[in-house]
Amino acid sequence: MAETSVHGAISRGSSGDRPTRTDPDQPPPPPPSRRSGSPSDLVSALPDAVIHRIFSFLPLEDVVKTSALSRRWRSTWTSATDLVFDGDIEGRPRGTLAFSFLVDGVLDQCTSPSVKRFHVTGFRYDKPYQPKVDLWLRFAVRRRVEDLRLWLTNHSPIFYLLPGILYSLSWLVRLDVRSCRFSLGRAVRWPRLKVLSIRNAELSDDFLGRIFRGCPVLESLELHGCWGVENIVIDSTSVKELVLVHGTFSNPKKIWAPHLLLLRVLGRRHHLNLIRLRLDDISSLVEAELDFDIVTLDKWMCCELLEETFEKLHRVPTITIGAWCLEFMLDEGCFNFDEEDFLCSRKGNFQCLAKHLKRVEIIGPEADSFGSKHLLALIKFLLGDALVLEKLIIKAKLPTRHGQKGFEAAVLSKLFGVSKNVLSCRRASKHAEVIFDCPSE
Repeated sequence: MAETSVHGAISRGSSGDRPTRTDPDQPPPPPPSRRSGSPSDLVSALPDAVIHRIFSFLPLEDVVKTSALSRRWRSTWTSATDLVFDGDIEGRPRGTLAFSFLVDGVLDQCTSPSVKRFHVTGFRYDKPYQPKVDLWLRFAVRRRVEDLRLWLTNHSPIFYLLPGILYSLSWLVRLDVRSCRFSLGRAVRWPRLKVLSIRNAELSDDFLGRIFRGCPVLESLELHGCWGVENIVIDSTSVKELVLVHGTFSNPKKIWAPHLLLLRVLGRRHHLNLIRLRLDDISSLVEAELDFDIVTLDKWMCCELLEETFEKLHRVPTITIGAWCLEFMLDEGCFNFDEEDFLCSRKGNFQCLAKHLKRVEIIGPEADSFGSKHLLALIKFLLGDALVLEKLIIKAKLPTRHGQKGFEAAVLSKLFGVSKNVLSCRRASKHAEVIFDCPSE
């Protein structure tokens, strides 16, 4: 495909006029889509809406280059409704000026009256670029964007201040911002917003309350590496998913969300005080994922934290346990699943867990250490005591070592023996299914 600049298309001449048929007995020529079978003809015959759908899966530079194909394609890309600009090319950051030039050029030629997706990711932001980003967002607002993503990168404590026009958009459905600064005293009105993701930003309990009040149909909230929050109080009946990544709390106190269905606590290198949550009311929760690790030398505090957390989750039917949580629980002796009186030792909470648990995912253990007695004891406990268990999914890492061709085969052989042992365990639920998943690293 010939290369094309953003501001112009390469024009191509036609293939010449076809001869006029004069024989009335001859049938008319078939339409172009049947005549030649050429892929370009077939695609060119598609409606613009279908072509725009195809464009939505392509890098924007490739979409622009389609203007070189023919006269039919010269301006098709300018009416695209998905504008996705990525500042990284195969993991390498794009030059700031070149990236800015690309965005400006495309927006100048965009003729679509509305834009469904407007994404700008990987742009290296600094204070002089604030007017430029303001212009891009004003364009998105004028085109009534439904899915807006603004991921900025910065090497200084300078954050982009989101303009006031963004706080009251009646058509916005998804909003995902990174390294942006909110005006925490502003009212929020996003009546159609369903998904909100905030990364690397200062927030407050009061501003979260403004979000919940101003987003009556919000379903999913992700807070990734945010600070300034002490309590998350979700009295909205529409919010069903809460994702906390990389220690969102600065001085954690509680999560109160009686209508929440899914809670995920994720991330690496948490400090203990950032992850010590008090789950006050999560009575509607049906799924929990705990995939984090903690930086601390106080293992007993970690044990206490995990113990409290699992006691709060005792009625949750689906639990996903990450590698660090699992290894800490087993190796540090937080829970001893070999004790005969284990189920009676936690004030009845684990008895309740055994009555409600339907799905468990264990993710992250190394395949070559999968046969540890602690992990096997946990699996036997789940199979032998979980009365309504439906699926136990074990996702073990399968490492490879250079220079040891037989290593992976030996690990697989060991894993096969362990799996036979597991599959022969007594099962309290006749519907319990054990699934092993061992992807290579």
